[in-house]
Amino acid sequence: MKARIILACVAAMCLAITASAQDLKPVKDRDTKKFGYQDKSKNWVIEPTFDKANRFNDGYAVVEVQGLEGLIDQSGAWVLRPEYNNIGKFDKLGLCELMNKIDHTRYYGIADRSGRIIMPVKCLAVNASRSDGVIYARLDADPDGNGPTPLWGVYDLDGDEIFAPQFSSSPSFYKGIASATSGVTGLKGIIDDTGNVLLPFENLAIESASTSPRVLGADFTIRTYDSNMNITDELRNTGSIIPYETAGDDVRIAAWHSGCIGRRLYVNNVKDVQVSQGNGGRMATCSNLQLDWGYGRFIRLEPEIDSANRPGSMEHPYNGKFYTLRALMYEANGAFVGIVSDWGWLEGEFNGGFIYNSEGDQKWIIFDDINYPVMRNGFGVTLHGYRPIEHSSVISGLCLTNQDLKRQYSMSNRKDRVEKILQGENIGINSYLPRMNPNPGDMRYLDRLMHGQAFRTVYHMGDVVNCKVEPAGEEMRIRLDDKLIVHFKDEFHNPSYKMEGDELIYWGPNNARTVGLRLELADRRDELFLADDVNNDNRKLKVVIVMYDESGNYLRTLGEAPCPDFNENGVMVFEKLGIALIDRGPRRGPGAQYGAPGAQRINPGREIKVPAANRLAPKLSALTGQQPPHQTNAPEPGKDVKNLHQPGGTRAR
Repeated sequence: MKARIILACVAAMCLAITASAQDLKPVKDRDTKKFGYQDKSKNWVIEPTFDKANRFNDGYAVVEVQGLEGLIDQSGAWVLRPEYNNIGKFDKLGLCELMNKIDHTRYYGIADRSGRIIMPVKCLAVNASRSDGVIYARLDADPDGNGPTPLWGVYDLDGDEIFAPQFSSSPSFYKGIASATSGVTGLKGIIDDTGNVLLPFENLAIESASTSPRVLGADFTIRTYDSNMNITDELRNTGSIIPYETAGDDVRIAAWHSGCIGRRLYVNNVKDVQVSQGNGGRMATCSNLQLDWGYGRFIRLEPEIDSANRPGSMEHPYNGKFYTLRALMYEANGAFVGIVSDWGWLEGEFNGGFIYNSEGDQKWIIFDDINYPVMRNGFGVTLHGYRPIEHSSVISGLCLTNQDLKRQYSMSNRKDRVEKILQGENIGINSYLPRMNPNPGDMRYLDRLMHGQAFRTVYHMGDVVNCKVEPAGEEMRIRLDDKLIVHFKDEFHNPSYKMEGDELIYWGPNNARTVGLRLELADRRDELFLADDVNNDNRKLKVVIVMYDESGNYLRTLGEAPCPDFNENGVMVFEKLGIALIDRGPRRGPGAQYGAPGAQRINPGREIKVPAANRLAPKLSALTGQQPPHQTNAPEPGKDVKNLHQPGGTRAR
């Protein structure tokens, strides 16, 4: 009871003080030109000593002296000395925001009603959350010793540190739990508001951090956890691959996909080689590496610290460590198989690839083209443009630049690079997901439509290539490439994660994968999609380019479009996808060239021209060549009926 009475008295006193302060009015003194505060009787209660003065709010007033703001109470005593460019209002937590501007940068802090500085005015951003009961602050930090970077930390309402600045964005707690993103790697984890890390920072995306979180791991496996962070469900994404491990090493991070480093090397494009000097330059005699390639296995050249300083070791110019280049073998999903070459170095490069010295006694030739054809043992290659590689330094030995390494000392650049590596290893992962089967009625309908030549044609490696379409007067110039790189846009749901990038399509260990076209029902009624004018059906269709494995089973989707843009002389062009399909006709025997009677001989690397007016309309008849039914001889408005029966006119069917 006494406590209630005391609280009531304190509340009454506070109200009285506040009311008294509200009665004070800022007034400018005519003589001194300074501001002070007068009561209702125009008596000076606070002497005019300020350059500017604001009304009292909740018992406090912001005043200005020599261009800086301070805070006074109703007696005129300083709560905060005039040392700030701006002082905000007190919030419901009894905290106010302070700001100072130095050069072009604004720094923020937090103080309470007593004038105690809760957060020093050196934060780049600050937010006191009443609902979460914590303070989020963004400060310059250096968690990895490579220089300061602005990162978010978490503090309690007294300013005591819960999490040091380490997050790339401000966490948001719900029931004391939040997902957070590492400012060093960009990976996500789960934390609580007492400073515990409940789930390590090893994940790409997290949803519903507080209850039964769903987590997309860096290995592209979706895991569901209970409230105690025990895994209750686990699902690996079809087509995903365990990514290249950066191990926090700046050389490994910078070298990924530099030249042939960190790229997947298949049986097609890595061979044992004997290099000799001929009259026409260096020659390479190639044979298959005697390795167990399994199905879909690949090799990756990866830089590793070499404490033994073996032959060909490369020195790091900034820390003096030595590196070697190992060759590791992986399963198709990225699972580690074993070490193929424990040490080695790049000996030289040529127009189209590299020469790798494996453990000092065996040389490999590595072709840039992942689809390099499988050839018989003993085939020869001229190493045009051969250049030896100086491998005393990791910069020259791994085909890097000084800037490639220096960039890794910036935390934001390093984080972005790690994210790119994780995404780049799995670009196109959604294309491996099975296509949704329509209901039986729709399936019968689609089967009837896909009896035309366009859907019976089987395309092999070299038949499906990139293309570029350019206007050339009344014609369109279509330039055909000699390889296939597909741009994928992937989006995951629950948890949400997006990535996009280009992927060079691999045609399988024996180059035996094939591509075909199929029709699917479009998801929306869009005029751009194919209209079924052959059957007078109001459903909309889309064309899907599908890749099949060696046994003819669905493997992945390369792209989908409303309809092809051109289809002439055995070349079908999807302009927006940048893909052309070349129909070379049936094979006439093993190793025979393609050649359909009457078809134009088209080879990758060439260009063709087609009339711009021949662009296909988004109609099924334009794709299949079928004529729409119910043609009539009714003349168009303004046309003479007799002209319909003249040569070149339209005849009734």
